[in-house]
Amino acid sequence: MEYLTPWPPTAAAASFVPPAPPAGAALDQPAAVPPPRRGRRRHEPARLELNAVQVLALVGLVPLAATIIGWATLSRWRQPTLVAPRRGRPPVYTDASILVLALLGRLWHLSTRELCAWLVAWPALAAACGLPAGRVIHPAHLSRRINRLGVYPFWLLYLALVWHVLRGGLATGRDVALDSTLLAAWSRQDPDAAWSYPSKHHGRVFGYKVHVLLDRVARLPLFFLSSPANRNDLPFAFPVLWVARFVLGLPLRVVRADGAYWGWHLVQWIVTVVRAPPIIPFNRKKQPLARVRHLVWYGLSYAARAIIERFFGVAKRYYGLDTQYALGWHAVVRQVTLTMCAVLVVALAAQRAGAPELRLSPSRVLAHYQPVDPHCPCCR
Repeated sequence: MEYLTPWPPTAAAASFVPPAPPAGAALDQPAAVPPPRRGRRRHEPARLELNAVQVLALVGLVPLAATIIGWATLSRWRQPTLVAPRRGRPPVYTDASILVLALLGRLWHLSTRELCAWLVAWPALAAACGLPAGRVIHPAHLSRRINRLGVYPFWLLYLALVWHVLRGGLATGRDVALDSTLLAAWSRQDPDAAWSYPSKHHGRVFGYKVHVLLDRVARLPLFFLSSPANRNDLPFAFPVLWVARFVLGLPLRVVRADGAYWGWHLVQWIVTVVRAPPIIPFNRKKQPLARVRHLVWYGLSYAARAIIERFFGVAKRYYGLDTQYALGWHAVVRQVTLTMCAVLVVALAAQRAGAPELRLSPSRVLAHYQPVDPHCPCCR
């Protein structure tokens, strides 16, 4: 049953006085309202300063979200005789609006309460997200609606954004890098998390692992999969490369990976099926040189794979790639998917605004953007 009482109450919303527009603001557009959060002052000024309404218009997130919801509804096969009739009042907020709101919260690092307060302070943003006039969803109801959507619509949204990135020429998929990163679980009580194998750099981590296929030139994620932290990296290379080559249609001229993905069957599969030269380090003491002579591997070529490590650092620092407040497999996968969608949205917005060189810098693309560091007292 939908939550029909507007949040906050009508009297409080009517008494709200919006702030004065800043000096030099455009006369044809309403003044942008920053989100309800303070942070450290940036020493380097942004170049684009796109607000949320401009990002929605440039990327076309609202019609794209409506299309995604339609695909998700049609692709879920159900028997009509077993579906119970819907009871209660008709829904007030559409699933497409909920999908857009969840993505906006991930882009600007806002909780549901902060996001709803931003919508109340900026009615133009609420209207751009498809909310009814004079109504803002309650934060608790927004959380329930996001959980009710599940992971599938967010996953379809990510694939649609990847298609727009490839169609727009931001990424070509010729030179790709494959690697994984560990995400610590939010709670030790997480039933789906697991302990990773000990390593000299990270030790043992209780959490999850994200396997990412990165376009090395564009530095954008083309495909990814998630797993518990105790899973080996090698088996996930097969589905990731198969989807990239035969579903997304990427050319895949070079495949770079670290030593964790070395395996004779994988190397043979990449050469014969994907038809790409793999650049994977191997141990010559264990592998006869005659079997791996066809592999052209140099230290400089392998060093180019390190770009994916920088991507993981940027994703964790500026986009919030973690499991914060996410407990369980579905919540973690939804949060990781939203993070990858945020990376692609920033890149698309920068390209369509005429500055594709800023596709990797959300602090220069998004207005009122401030990454939150939980260890910094100034950002708490």
